[in-house]
Amino acid sequence: MAKSRAVKKEGLKRDLRFKDAALIGIGGAIGSGILFAAAGGTGYAGPAVVLSWIIAALMIAFITIPYAEIASMVPKGGISARIGYYVYGGYGGFLSGWALFLWSAIIPAIEGVAVAEYASYWVPSLYHTVNGSGLLTPFGILVAIMITIFFALLNFAGISKFGKFNSALTYLKVATVILFIILVPMLLFHGTNFTSTGFLPYGWAGVLIAIPATGILFSFGGYRQVADMSGEMKDPKKNVPKAIGTTLLVQSVLYVLMAIVIVGAVSWSGLGVSPGTWSSVASLSSPLANLMHVGALQATGFVSAALGALVIIALLFAIFSPFGTFGVYLTGAARIIFGFAKEKALPGVFGKTNKDGVPIYALVLASVLAIVFIIPLPSWYSLVDFVVVAAVVNFALVSASLPILRRIYPDIKRPFKVPYVKLWSLVAFVLSALLIYWATYPTTLYALGATLFGTVIYLYQAYRSKWKEVHLKHSLWIPVFIIGMIVLSYYGGSATGGTNRIQFPYDMYVAIIYAVIFWGIAQLSAPKKMIYKAEKLLQEESTTAS
Repeated sequence: MAKSRAVKKEGLKRDLRFKDAALIGIGGAIGSGILFAAAGGTGYAGPAVVLSWIIAALMIAFITIPYAEIASMVPKGGISARIGYYVYGGYGGFLSGWALFLWSAIIPAIEGVAVAEYASYWVPSLYHTVNGSGLLTPFGILVAIMITIFFALLNFAGISKFGKFNSALTYLKVATVILFIILVPMLLFHGTNFTSTGFLPYGWAGVLIAIPATGILFSFGGYRQVADMSGEMKDPKKNVPKAIGTTLLVQSVLYVLMAIVIVGAVSWSGLGVSPGTWSSVASLSSPLANLMHVGALQATGFVSAALGALVIIALLFAIFSPFGTFGVYLTGAARIIFGFAKEKALPGVFGKTNKDGVPIYALVLASVLAIVFIIPLPSWYSLVDFVVVAAVVNFALVSASLPILRRIYPDIKRPFKVPYVKLWSLVAFVLSALLIYWATYPTTLYALGATLFGTVIYLYQAYRSKWKEVHLKHSLWIPVFIIGMIVLSYYGGSATGGTNRIQFPYDMYVAIIYAVIFWGIAQLSAPKKMIYKAEKLLQEESTTAS
């Protein structure tokens, strides 16, 4: 009888196995980024975009590991958006979660645009170009909305059914990427592209700026879905770190190899441009398909036919790959909204679930937000720049929080522990600050400004709750840090869109020193004892599947 009552209890259900969770992470990673960012990064870095992917993978590994410790220690739905409350208090927790909320609300729309843009190769009425920027047509908007509704309905069936659907789709996506990685270099590969016009045509500044500015960093976001669905995983204390690590490893290898394939597949004569005109590669509307189509036209016999067949596969992949990622991020967005509601940052109705453990009201809100952002969408790249900066604010705050959590909650069991926690936290915070800076001005102004706008919403909520649990002294440094990053971005080097008052590479040194100072301020501003009791942090919000 006791078991029956536990199953009927309202809450998320722990139905996800390790394999399903890892495939959700990988499925979230292999989406529009592999279609656009691998080529888009060449516009900043040329063939050295391969280095951009490698550096990004290493940086993300450093930044991600704290999430593995936190999500296995506190396996709750939307934990990435919630942990700040237990470290910085009400205001800091809200800003940290708000930054992630912006990310989660917009990404489904980004994936919808990717589907429509690639599908327009066959159905031109889905997408058109206005003043150099790609936009969905009314028909394209309708298709993207229908995709949103489909995944919302699939989510209503429960996380286990979504996990099974996603697993099958992710296997197909990974197999297709491996197919390209093996076959395209055999049929179409120009090794001289890496050296003939210089491996670093735009210098190291281009290599670094390409990471946040062209979707490379955006492409590594799959692990976040694993952390935010930890409240629905079986044996999360063991499986969360494994699933996050597996996601990081698989996506890093596939993305680096795909970047090599893209660079090697470029035919300058086929594109009708001078060798080394990497901006032409970055501006291709369907990069992989376009490059293979050009190769097929230049080749003969079996090679031409094989490349023609791969073009068809690439176009199909370009539709079902973001299609699947759309579903993963819509699911993740609902969990972040659910978690936000549990911390009283949103009305409590968004923290309710149905009998199948689905946060239905959060899912409806996530779907509505996705549709709202689909309608006025600009280009894929400009929107990606925006959401990346907002997400990295959350990276920074979570990184800084790790030593504080260790100190004020020492007795909570940690199945996975980050080694050398203070040093790791410091390096991850500095890397986060650099990623924000490299995103270029004025993107930093818009994205950080949108993050700060969360303060207005928080003040209204604090007023309604009679200014309880604001904890301003623990989190006042956060808006100051964000404003300082905007100022630094404005006065920084011309390569990052600034006024060049602080020239490259000195702007990088200033950004590093600035981040080190604010990491220290974060530690000094932290509470000396727990803000909320450990019981609240560890309170179970999931039920075990029968």
